[in-house]
Amino acid sequence: MKNILLLTLAFAGTFGASAQKTDKTKIDFEVEMLPLEIISKEKKFDVIIEYDYKAKTEAANAEVQANKDAAAKEKEDYEKKSLGQKMANKVLLGESKPSGKFSNQNFIPTIFPEDGVRGSINIPGYTKATGAKGTVSVMFFELSFSLDQTQTKITYYPLKIVLTVTNDKGEVSFQGDLPSNITAIVYTATSSTALGNSYLSTLKGCETDAKNQAIKNLNEYLKHNYGFNLLKDERPFFDVKDKKMTYPEYHEAFEKVKTAFIYCNVASKQADMVTKLKESITIWENSLKELDKNNKDARINADIAAATYLNIAEASIWIKDFDKSIEALASYKLLDEDYSRTYNNVSAFLKDYSARYNKYMSY
Repeated sequence: MKNILLLTLAFAGTFGASAQKTDKTKIDFEVEMLPLEIISKEKKFDVIIEYDYKAKTEAANAEVQANKDAAAKEKEDYEKKSLGQKMANKVLLGESKPSGKFSNQNFIPTIFPEDGVRGSINIPGYTKATGAKGTVSVMFFELSFSLDQTQTKITYYPLKIVLTVTNDKGEVSFQGDLPSNITAIVYTATSSTALGNSYLSTLKGCETDAKNQAIKNLNEYLKHNYGFNLLKDERPFFDVKDKKMTYPEYHEAFEKVKTAFIYCNVASKQADMVTKLKESITIWENSLKELDKNNKDARINADIAAATYLNIAEASIWIKDFDKSIEALASYKLLDEDYSRTYNNVSAFLKDYSARYNKYMSY
């Protein structure tokens, strides 16, 4: 009985060692991805800057200037008086010598220079051009802040932005509050006295920081949704290891794929990339003609076929044959083999890549 058991284990080990195995490799690539939304195929846009509080700030600044002028005039009038008048007014009216200066103690929201703000708003792949039909309109709101009970902490937020993005067809693709622009920021002073001595200047610093953070958030939003972003990543492909049987055609197809992805971001080599991938797909499809899904020992068994369909699905995305990619993924599912991580990866990439491409081509 012991000898029979040892013989059985030895046979099982031999079978496992000779079974065909796929070899997953991730191939690096670099490519400029099409945007989720399009402002202009000419890749030009204009930026319009507005401040919701502009009138309020202008009125407050005008009032401050009027008070400064009044203080200066008061001193000027005082200096014109004779010494006797000055003494009499001091004794009778308690009038003291005016300083001629006015110190504002109220926080006034800043209207930041438009050119500087405009210059800091960018979208990858686009050029800013005055008068361009596609526009990004940015309405800033005043600083939102609060002072805690200890009088040492100022909690403030990125300046609120209402964003309107209009494409060169005159269509509004987004209008509303800038998403993800509400994270609180805290400034902490060493003491209430320290903050009290510099409260207004500290608030101005917080306001500048709030403006910069809002623009950073804006740029991230524009990049994600509208940018022609350079993507550096990797994509999965399967070769098959030579064991009891050899797979020269899979090695050939894999080399073609590697060459194709070298051309990924070279404009003059796009046709060559497509050719190489189509050649690989043809090789894989011919191999699938040998599929014997009920025989694990077959040269092309269900496991290898499943990986092959995932190869075809991935390569078909890059040649823009999305229907073939969908069909290959469906064929993979029918084999009931477990490459779920790669399947989910390819499916998600297909959905994203095809949506971008179809939207761009139909614009």
